[in-house]
Amino acid sequence: MPTPVAVVCDFDGTATLIDVGDEISKHFGGVEHWETESARFRRGELDTRGIIEAIYSNVLASEEDVRGFAAATARLRPGFSQLVAACRDRGAPLFLASGGLRQYIEAVLAANLASDLRAHVRIVANEGLFGPSGLKVRFPSEEASRELGCTACGSCKRVVVAEARKAGARHVIGAGDGFADRCLAKSADSIWAREGSYLHRFCVENRVAHTPFTSLEGVARAVAAFPA
Repeated sequence: MPTPVAVVCDFDGTATLIDVGDEISKHFGGVEHWETESARFRRGELDTRGIIEAIYSNVLASEEDVRGFAAATARLRPGFSQLVAACRDRGAPLFLASGGLRQYIEAVLAANLASDLRAHVRIVANEGLFGPSGLKVRFPSEEASRELGCTACGSCKRVVVAEARKAGARHVIGAGDGFADRCLAKSADSIWAREGSYLHRFCVENRVAHTPFTSLEGVARAVAAFPA
């Protein structure tokens, strides 16, 4: 059924206060490995897909251990619960679009979000493949990403914006903070950028209209007040 608005929200550093994927890499794969691969990314030696694969390559932990660490470590950003509730009450889809792993996202939501709100969240993320040779990553929306013109992200958030529009949304609100959220900023109808983040600087430097945030309560109010 058509809806006036939908939300596509990044997970790590946007829906949460920390980058959960980075913390998993540091804890189970070593801080030195994470720093080395992050430096390669900053030098342009790795694209978004490449850094996602690289930071997990030293992680030998089980899925259960990774889930448990994520649930114990991460906290949701203030206003996220209100945002989900506003979307639910408005009948507006809310997509958690992430370059992270479905498994730890589910664990964090289960530990921090009421079950009735979790039922309204649609997770679109990568898949962790746990094994003795390290944690591998599967990119379920890679083909769709390429069809929309993105070869760098692996799982591009343009795909999720397109899915929101197919679900009937006339206006798609994006919320993010990171490098991969540039594609979200370019495809959503309006964008909220976490204050002080890479995405915030990108929007300022490139004169992309945006709303800075530290809490997601403002996004929740925008959903609730969006014209029918």
